[in-house]
Amino acid sequence: MFDNPFIIVAMFFWFSYVPIAAMSLYRVIRNRNLFVEKRAFAEKNVKRVRSDAAIIFQITTRSATKTHVVRRGIQSIIDSAKKTDYRNYHISIVTDDPDDAKTLKAVNCEVVVVNKNFKTNAIRKGRALQYAVEHRRRVGMNTSKYWIFHMDDESYVTTQTIVALLKSIESGKEVASEGPIFYPLKFEAANRLTAIAESIRPFACYDCVSQMTNPPPLHMHGSNLLVRSDIEDTIEWKFGPTLAEDQMFGYKVYEKYGPGSMGWHGGVLLEQPPLNIKDHFFQRRRWVLGTLQNLQNFPRWHRYKLMYKSVTYFLGFASAVASTAIMLYSYIPALLNYDTIGYEFMSLPDRLPNIFFNSIFDAVTKGNMLELSAGTILLFTSLVWLGSYQLGLFLNLKYSKIEWRKRVMFHLQTLLACPVIGLVETFPAFWAMIEYNMKRKDPAQKAKVYDFYVVNK
Repeated sequence: MFDNPFIIVAMFFWFSYVPIAAMSLYRVIRNRNLFVEKRAFAEKNVKRVRSDAAIIFQITTRSATKTHVVRRGIQSIIDSAKKTDYRNYHISIVTDDPDDAKTLKAVNCEVVVVNKNFKTNAIRKGRALQYAVEHRRRVGMNTSKYWIFHMDDESYVTTQTIVALLKSIESGKEVASEGPIFYPLKFEAANRLTAIAESIRPFACYDCVSQMTNPPPLHMHGSNLLVRSDIEDTIEWKFGPTLAEDQMFGYKVYEKYGPGSMGWHGGVLLEQPPLNIKDHFFQRRRWVLGTLQNLQNFPRWHRYKLMYKSVTYFLGFASAVASTAIMLYSYIPALLNYDTIGYEFMSLPDRLPNIFFNSIFDAVTKGNMLELSAGTILLFTSLVWLGSYQLGLFLNLKYSKIEWRKRVMFHLQTLLACPVIGLVETFPAFWAMIEYNMKRKDPAQKAKVYDFYVVNK
């Protein structure tokens, strides 16, 4: 194992994932009961509590006229509310497109068009969110009586969502809370790689539980966020030119109201993966750039945790490249030998994972003590990594209408394509960190606002 200089270099990158793998596994085990039993990932017991709580379902969009999935989201709210016999709700569409007032005229919702002359230091989605706060302030809805449930264009509400929200409000403990997001919508219509890559996000919700119940959170979902209206009125969204306004909002709630102010409502929200590689790239790029923009606004201890997370994301791409290089360099004979048993009927992409993980298994079973120890650790991280995609894919497909045979096929494809998915998933972070550090050296470039608010239709 250590006679290959490429492996020695690559191991530096591989071992950077060890702390994350260990913490991820710990949080999955720790939060498993919370997911299964406490208003979480299963649509069980949809009988709701009798509550007079008023929820404003707010869909923030650039255009409902051009983004047809907004209508689907509106209808999901209406249908789910009817099934749970919940009536004290209000649907608010906050949009940049004046045409939406006409498009949604016959729909049971309020259309709030962001005034083109509206001035604030927030940008893009943050600007629209701030306009919505000030709109509610004018009409007297920014009181503790109202709760804001934030949704994106493609968000889809279920009966379990409403039940969980009402139960959370009735508990009276948190003023801001979140729940898991799954991505079964348009799964088969999306690019296969981007659909499979979205498997990592439900798995990351196990981490979100820990962050929301033990804040401050390192990141937050901009959708599936439930906030008491008067709290949002106080915090606002005026965080300057940041692409991660939700991350800033979460920290500001914690900073002002303390650890007990945040929690996990457990309501499931359904969404869809990016439909193509371009949308996937810009979405991930925006996340990383937004975090880097926010770093200076956090205290040192919080900043270090975010920096570590961003660096490991960056190193993830380097690790994926190193792994691919090792496979190509060390196993070219195996790659080219179509007569080799086990490879005869397999294409090149199918063979790469086998070769990669065979090298790790060989280190565990055939190496000396040092190689055995290193190989065991790498085997552990590899299994956690593979398992994260399998569990996330299972949760994504749970709410889909895809037949079980296709689901099995998707799980097998995910297992075989993991090395490629790793490259696709981590390259945007790698690119964004390099770009950000180059741009910030030039004040003119640093002040430039990029249009990264990508809507994944």
